[in-house]
Amino acid sequence: MMSVKEAQPEMPKAEKAVDTAPKYSAPALEKGLDIIEFLSRCDTDYTLAEIASKIGRTKGEIFRMLAVLELRGYVVRVEDADKYQVTDKLFQLGLRRPKYKSLAYIATPLMEVFAEKTRYPCHLAIPTGSQIAVITRVDCPDPVGVTVRVGYRQSLLETGSGLCLLAFMSSANRSRAIEAIKADDPWVNVDELEAKLIQIRQNECLIEPSKVMDGVWDISCPILGASSEGAVAALTVPYVKLVTNPIAPEAVADHLITAASRIALALTS
Repeated sequence: MMSVKEAQPEMPKAEKAVDTAPKYSAPALEKGLDIIEFLSRCDTDYTLAEIASKIGRTKGEIFRMLAVLELRGYVVRVEDADKYQVTDKLFQLGLRRPKYKSLAYIATPLMEVFAEKTRYPCHLAIPTGSQIAVITRVDCPDPVGVTVRVGYRQSLLETGSGLCLLAFMSSANRSRAIEAIKADDPWVNVDELEAKLIQIRQNECLIEPSKVMDGVWDISCPILGASSEGAVAALTVPYVKLVTNPIAPEAVADHLITAASRIALALTS
């Protein structure tokens, strides 16, 4: 027979309090990151006092840090003004990662072949959060053409490259990108966006007027990685109709699809 002691239910052990405090602390580094992250979100330049106020620090706390960031090239002082802006040094460091160096190294020769055939420039963009970033470009052989500089960043929703990336990236990556977009713009119509992305996938590429430059059309195709990865980059042409080069946008798109397929094959082989 079971004893009373044995029959008594075991009392649950008290749960240990979860320690949410950071395990390690580096106050100086945190100040530097606060400055860089704040300036990277700004469309205007700020003085030392304004930066301190915006990030909840005192001028004394960030004076030396700002001086070091300027010395190392992460921020720059605006000429004729005691204001600061962030540089693209962190972005350039990111491009040195083997993944992106290999992508640019493999893609550039094939982009040059495309430019030689069509007489149009092209650029390669990757997704980064809610934006695209251009990592390499090839100019057209002719003296007239529209080019986009390496390092250019813009919203995924405002560029052909961005919409193409959203359409062809994996569903998991697309969900994360859309969440980042919604954080920037809570009013974005996700249902309308999803319908547009379906249409782009059905067409295999995107051809639409640029949201950034009047008179320019974005023609964009995905660079597909492994089957589960989806699009890792987008190959894009800023198309303008030239009297000296009357090739139709649909013909440019055909050549672009071929170039994108060759780049994808080279990446995955």
